[in-house]
Amino acid sequence: MDTTVHAGLKRSFRVDEFAARNSISRAQVYVEMKEGRLNARKVGSATLITIEDETAWLAALPAMKPSAA
Repeated sequence: MDTTVHAGLKRSFRVDEFAARNSISRAQVYVEMKEGRLNARKVGSATLITIEDETAWLAALPAMKPSAA
């Protein structure tokens, strides 16, 4: 049984999945983790990012400032 799935909702993602879900590169995911902006967990050799950490990371991103026209 896949313990990352509960009631049809996937609760954690590998780096490739996280990158694709958020339209960023794998390299940028590792930068975000290195800089402490994104939490990740290790299970054996797998790096997992929980949906809660994804939500917190997205909420902490700076808002885009309107450009002067």
